[in-house]
Amino acid sequence: MKKFIRTIGYAAAQLTPVLAILLFTNVLLAQGPIFTGDASNLSNIIRESLKLMAIVLFCLGAVGVAWAIYNKMTGKEWGNQAFGSLLSFAFGTIVAVFWQLAQGRAVSVDTNF
Repeated sequence: MKKFIRTIGYAAAQLTPVLAILLFTNVLLAQGPIFTGDASNLSNIIRESLKLMAIVLFCLGAVGVAWAIYNKMTGKEWGNQAFGSLLSFAFGTIVAVFWQLAQGRAVSVDTNF
């Protein structure tokens, strides 16, 4: 319990300057391009961040596959890298579906290639 109280005190001491800056400056009232009342800016930011996240996840999946192949060839543990790349591809696909929905496009899952 003493360690917890000491940690809380340390965190409060570290956050005090940040809170002072937020309270005594105009940072809270700053009007940037997101806060102009135009909803298209925020929706564009969300769409582009989803697109970037999907691209990064697919790239991480490709790196994981290459790493797993390299480890398999050298006789090292390769299962974790293969499983991680599989998860990365799967989550990247989910993010890509959300991006399609954010674009207003219909998403169909079928076997018609």
